Amino acid sequence: MAVLKSELTWSFSRDRLFRDCRRAYYYNYYASWTGWEKTADDLCRKAYILKNIQNSDMWIGDITHQIIKWILSQAAGKTSITLEQAQIKTKDMLMRTWQQSRNKLWQQNIKYNLNLLEHYYGIELTKEELTRKLQKAADSIRNFYSCGVLDLFDNLPRENFLALDELDTFEFEGLKIFAVPDFAVRNNGFTLYDWKTGKPSDNDTLQLSLYALYAQAKWKAAGDEIKIVPVYLAGENIEIKPVNPLPEDKVTAYMRASINEMKAILIDRETNKTAIERCPKTQEAWRCKNCKFQEICT
Repeated sequence: MAVLKSELTWSFSRDRLFRDCRRAYYYNYYASWTGWEKTADDLCRKAYILKNIQNSDMWIGDITHQIIKWILSQAAGKTSITLEQAQIKTKDMLMRTWQQSRNKLWQQNIKYNLNLLEHYYGIELTKEELTRKLQKAADSIRNFYSCGVLDLFDNLPRENFLALDELDTFEFEGLKIFAVPDFAVRNNGFTLYDWKTGKPSDNDTLQLSLYALYAQAKWKAAGDEIKIVPVYLAGENIEIKPVNPLPEDKVTAYMRASINEMKAILIDRETNKTAIERCPKTQEAWRCKNCKFQEICT
């Protein structure tokens, strides 16, 4: 088995955590490294446990993405999943993973059992709050069916389905860049979809513009052949509408600046090492309330 090596990589989510809180960034990418090994020290092991926590909003979004991935993977094989079937599977996955977390099954296998922040830190959700979150998942799946996006793929051959929520990478100036397009198809060009269960954000276009760079690297797509489509499933009026990617030089300039900032906190670039004192805590105290690393944050 190949020995895992700590290396600096870049992704939109990594950049976001780096900007939100350097201390959380340190715990997530550095303190937790090798926390899965039996020889890990207490802090490393604890950081690794906390790294794998999800809050309830992330949980709802993740289940929704898994269900849509299942629907589309079946559609690629020319098998239609009805809304009723999708809703049943959604409810089953929500209940099963909720029980995993409440019963702390993550202590037996941390990678395959949910660990909710609310359970871990004893933050009780009211019955109304939980019902609202569960309903959000059901509504998102219903909106996915009603928005007409499935109709766009009815007559597409399987080989036109290019990517389906699978982690992949491309290279930028010698660095590995992670990208996870929710769905990509070739149909009069290249169209990349991103399912959103939260509110629209100014960062959404930047994230999808990164996926446009991925499409250029992965499929040799020309910039003017690429469409990016954020689909906000939790809204009342769902609209399938492409947005224009940001200019390539603007996206690469953003990435380059972010990577250079990440490199600047390293004490050894060759081994990708930093120190906690180089990663100060955020001054935005409101972020700490829902931070999964609050148990060890000093």
